[in-house]
Amino acid sequence: MKTITTRISEDLLEKLEEIEREEKADRAAVIRRLLDKAVGNWKVEKALDELREGRTTLRTAARKADLTYVEMLDRAKEAGIQLGYTAEDLRDDLAELEE
Repeated sequence: MKTITTRISEDLLEKLEEIEREEKADRAAVIRRLLDKAVGNWKVEKALDELREGRTTLRTAARKADLTYVEMLDRAKEAGIQLGYTAEDLRDDLAELEE
């Protein structure tokens, strides 16, 4: 395991201390858990951005985010990302043909 050092604000330190008390855990364990969660969230958001911009496929986004295909599909749906030809797309196309 590697060691990292950083400066944090007094406000952030107080929040960390609150979590330590709540979780009955030492500072290092709390920071590792929070950092792991933050990195995971960042990876998911990055993959969703790439998916939204059409720079990656659903399968590749899932791999990059360390999620299953179905989990990534759910996250994309929650984020309102269109992944293909939807029923609404069909209705729009049919409406254009009728004009």
